[in-house]
Amino acid sequence: MRNEDLPAIYFRSVNALLIALGLLLIASPATAQVDDDDLDEDEDGLEDLGEDIGTVSAWLLGLTLAYFAWKRLLPVARKELKDKQQTDRLKRLNSLNKKAIPVHTILGVAALVTGIAHGLMVGGGPLMLWVAVALMGILSVSGGLMRWRWPPREIKRGARLLHMQRLLSVAVVILLLVGHEMA
Repeated sequence: MRNEDLPAIYFRSVNALLIALGLLLIASPATAQVDDDDLDEDEDGLEDLGEDIGTVSAWLLGLTLAYFAWKRLLPVARKELKDKQQTDRLKRLNSLNKKAIPVHTILGVAALVTGIAHGLMVGGGPLMLWVAVALMGILSVSGGLMRWRWPPREIKRGARLLHMQRLLSVAVVILLLVGHEMA
């Protein structure tokens, strides 16, 4: 891949993400039929909006975590295409994989930001939920360090080891589920 192609790929990825986010927002309860009572500028309206943002955040987190399934299926698909000598499809699959990484990154950061907004708008919640948000932040920062060109090799290696720990992602999901049950 040439360096000239990178801006076009990122632009298409961001456009696809914005379309997906738009569809999620359209499908969310935030855009459902609104009563005049819901338009009041009181705390209940803010809390209702916070709940809707939480729904969007949950979808974003789910889409972010779907990348794990993609990474598990990728070697199987590559092997199958190599065995059948379908080099054109293999090239397209590898190209798609390179496009999936920035989308995964953007979705993860969007899930973190909307999760924080959700927590602040609904009034906090148990400490367990904020620990989950902190772990999401660690995953986002370590993922960003893996993608940037600046960090030295040792930092990237440590970020990769941290980011690739499935236990962190599992802990985030468990803490969010249990914490929301407590709230």
